Order: sequence, then structure tokens, then C-alpha cells
Amino acid sequence: MKLVRLCAILTLGVALAFAIAEAGEPKKSRCCAKAEKEGKTCDHVCCIEAAKDDKNCEKCGGKN
Repeated sequence: MKLVRLCAILTLGVALAFAIAEAGEPKKSRCCAKAEKEGKTCDHVCCIEAAKDDKNCEKCGGKN
């Protein structure tokens, strides 16, 4: 019984750690990530407008 509780606590701890790590970092949209990988900036109008406000374009799939 103690082993089951220990496994459950460890599993919840790892899941919580991943959730906190992902929540702390905003997600870029695919088009912006692809352009950044190529050493460019995304040329979508919506992404350019969002970048002016230091945000990621939610229309293209980014999260702030």
C-alpha cells in the first residue's frame, strides 16, 4: 500500500512539474517558429501586429 501511494505521489509531482514548466513559457505559432528556425521573421500581418505588443499571434496558434 505504501508503494502505491509513493508511486501516485511521484506521478503527480512529475505531472505538476511539467505543467509549471510549460505554463511559464509562451508558445509560438508554427509559422513564427518556422521562420525563426530559418533565421527570419514571420511575414504574416497578424503576427507582425502581435509582435509589436510583445505577444504571440493567437490566430496562428500561439499562446501568451
